[in-house]
Amino acid sequence: MKCTKCGADIKKGNLYCSDCGAEVQMVSAYHVMEDEFFLDVQHQTSGEDEPESAVEELSSEMPRALRRKNLYISITAAAFGFFVLLFFSFFVLREDADAAGGETDSYEQAVQALAQADYVKAEAAFAGARAKQPGDLNAYFWQVWLYGSQGDAEKQKETLQDILMLDRENIYACKELIGLYVAQGDFEALHALSDTYKSSRLAALFSEYEVEAPVVELPSEPLKQGDVLTISAAEGLNIYYTLDGTSPIENGTLYYAPICLDSGDYTIRASACSEEGYYSPVVSEEITVKEAYQLGMPQITPSSGEYLSPQTIYVSVPEGCTAYYTWGSTDPTSASYKYTGGITMREGNNVLSVILVDAYGNTSSVQRVNYIYMP
Repeated sequence: MKCTKCGADIKKGNLYCSDCGAEVQMVSAYHVMEDEFFLDVQHQTSGEDEPESAVEELSSEMPRALRRKNLYISITAAAFGFFVLLFFSFFVLREDADAAGGETDSYEQAVQALAQADYVKAEAAFAGARAKQPGDLNAYFWQVWLYGSQGDAEKQKETLQDILMLDRENIYACKELIGLYVAQGDFEALHALSDTYKSSRLAALFSEYEVEAPVVELPSEPLKQGDVLTISAAEGLNIYYTLDGTSPIENGTLYYAPICLDSGDYTIRASACSEEGYYSPVVSEEITVKEAYQLGMPQITPSSGEYLSPQTIYVSVPEGCTAYYTWGSTDPTSASYKYTGGITMREGNNVLSVILVDAYGNTSSVQRVNYIYMP
């Protein structure tokens, strides 16, 4: 049915238009049929659309009794049609009215319960209204208000999420849900919600709470004990981090200097916080730091001493390591002479310094031997 005033669709059972408030004009089907019948009779008797000659000819040919008989038959048919419509209206439309009345009863019971501060009864009534009309959001919004008045934020969030499942771009529900997340400091849930609306017209609702995420800077692999990690963020932002995978927003430590890592497995999580107390999305890194170890001293033969004949010097190099050496008191590095085989002993009084370096860059202590060779 459509409103005669504004043309809007009117729901079955409603007595007023929900758009303009105009009262619904109920027109009896009997009156419509009756009007059409008498107009037809008048048309037949007056002959408005036919030439007068045709009417006179028809009147002269049709006996008066026959015309009365036809009129009687028409009236009988109209009466029969009226009773059929009356039957349909009473039994079929009655069911729709009862259904609409049931929905109205649920709302009325809920409103009465709210007026009496009977929240348990009101909640049950709104749940009944939702069950009867799952797509009608009015009961959902009433429930949001009801849970808010009781301070039940969790049920508020659940109901707002239900609304957004039915109407994804409902601005009111989305804005209310954002407000609850911010009030509770649940910024991880806020950013998860924001991600679902990146290409939506509701994306602007999240702009106030956007904070740039920090950057975790790790040393090159393989990571070893004693290495440090650095976390940076935009100017004016504080950084909070955890190393055990827990939330940096809830359990974070304020970052102020590079972090020296011990050996072990880490799940690094970090978030930046603005002056307003809004947190950025959390960044995460999983790393393993190998335990550092001290290589044994390199073994050199022959040992220190005085020699009258030339000697060849050998260094015992473990698998996976490389030896480097210098002549003199300067400590060798990986840029010094690389040991590839026997070293010829130099004449005079000389000191040979040797180190070992493994594949991970670990370096042994310096081994020194003193040779006095006088040929």
